[in-house]
Amino acid sequence: MEERQSLPEEPQRNEWIGILVRSLVAVLVLGGGYYAAAQYLGGRVPNGTAVEGIAIGGLSPEDARSTLETRLEDMATEEVAIDVEGETFRIEPAEAGLTLDLDTTLSNITGVSYDPRVLWHRIADGGEDLPLAVTVDRAALERAVGEVAADVSIEPTEGKVWFTVGEVRSKESELGRELDVAATSDAIEGVWPQVTTVTGTVTPTDPVLAQAEIERFVGDVAGPAVAGPITVDVDGEKSQISPNQIARLLEVRQRDDHTLSLHLDTEGVLKIVSGTLEEATVAPQNAGVVLDGGRAVITRARMGQVVDEEALIEEFKKALQKEGKHRVAKVGTTEVKPEITDEDAAKWDMSAMATFRSTFPGGAANADRTENIRVGLGHVNGTVVMPGETFSLANTLAPITPERGYVEAGVISGGRLVKGIGGGLSQVSTTVLNTAWEAGVRLDEFHPHSYYIERYPVGKEATIAVGLLDNRWTNDTDTPIVVQTYIDGSDIVMTFWGDRKYDVDTITGARTSYVQPEKKKDDSASCLPQSPQPGFTITVTRILSQSGSEAGRQSYTTTYHPSDEVVCTNPSRR
Repeated sequence: MEERQSLPEEPQRNEWIGILVRSLVAVLVLGGGYYAAAQYLGGRVPNGTAVEGIAIGGLSPEDARSTLETRLEDMATEEVAIDVEGETFRIEPAEAGLTLDLDTTLSNITGVSYDPRVLWHRIADGGEDLPLAVTVDRAALERAVGEVAADVSIEPTEGKVWFTVGEVRSKESELGRELDVAATSDAIEGVWPQVTTVTGTVTPTDPVLAQAEIERFVGDVAGPAVAGPITVDVDGEKSQISPNQIARLLEVRQRDDHTLSLHLDTEGVLKIVSGTLEEATVAPQNAGVVLDGGRAVITRARMGQVVDEEALIEEFKKALQKEGKHRVAKVGTTEVKPEITDEDAAKWDMSAMATFRSTFPGGAANADRTENIRVGLGHVNGTVVMPGETFSLANTLAPITPERGYVEAGVISGGRLVKGIGGGLSQVSTTVLNTAWEAGVRLDEFHPHSYYIERYPVGKEATIAVGLLDNRWTNDTDTPIVVQTYIDGSDIVMTFWGDRKYDVDTITGARTSYVQPEKKKDDSASCLPQSPQPGFTITVTRILSQSGSEAGRQSYTTTYHPSDEVVCTNPSRR
């Protein structure tokens, strides 16, 4: 019988169970360790991790953030310097909207992962440098840079050109500058916080008047204009206008398109020429009228010989741009007729239109008043009022000053007689009014006194106060009117010479609405005695007629206040 080989015996069932249990225990132990490692490593920053050179590996996210806040505080708060052409301007990061974003910086570097590769990377890798994230509030940044821009900005210097003492002078235009806020903000945003000094982006700003235009104008226009004298030749009579005179006639102006131009004072040129070439020019003279031997006498007209002004100005402008002997303005003269010819004057009838006499109080007590009347009449006498013109007594007498010859005398102020410069001129005014009234000319303005003065025609008298009250009439005839006036004893005599247009009738109404005066005492040293005069109302009518037919009428109603009796009680007034 063959001998059988013996086979190993299969493990018993219980042995297999033991192996399985041991294996399971081993797996559980290893799995638990793996889980614990994943949990641990997921709550820590990977080894070797750094931000801006600050090591944070192995730290919890909270500790890492706290470490970075502390270590990066100086970087986060250091002022940002903006250099602009050698000047430094600074801004605070916080005010400029520049902040560190540590949350974003540390995001996604922690967290539990069971991927063996991740775990191995966290255990064995040498770590990495994380980029430092920042947050930029662009609006705040540009606002902060804009505040710097206000300090950086330099207005351009505007040049100019002018003339002085016969020469042309100029001031250069210079560029300004302004900070480009957007570009400078871009530069800061691109390097902060690692770099805290940036160069500001500056753009030049041009002046309105370019320097090139100044140089062109001085070289091509202004300089040649005063390069030498200009000879003015009027029909062979010559006169030189010096560079100094030329400079005073020129003005530099700036056009809307920011170019320069030369403005010539044409009136000034004509004035200089008329003053230096008197023999070549004669102004036309109108026919007129003057007082001669107590009568109005017509004077003859005269033809004028004047420079052709338009041609002169044109030639003068051309000469401004010429050189040397070519700087000549050559023109002729033009014959000019007078505006009022002898033929016009031949139609005038210079007869006495009206004469009025006004008696004034004389004697030593009224010497000052009489002097004012004499001075005032001197300014009025010989006045010629052409057809259509208006005579103003205030303008004729003014100014009422001692320099014009006037003195202090009695004037009415507030219903009282007081001392005032020019006292007595109301007698001149009343004489003018009544002469104009009787001459039939148009009455434009007159103002009666506040109370009635017996020596004046009632309702036909006029006070005068330069700047306040005037006495005006208009020559509405076709002939000049000459005013002739003088003193005859204690009378003012005034005559209007001309061509009377209307006959005049006057109706003086009754005095009504009487108001009795009061009696007052005045103890002041300046008191002037005053006689009583009742107040009343009266209407005076002037009727104009022509060839027997009424041509017009005008009524004037005047209410006079009572003139109180004033008794001076100061001993010095007795």
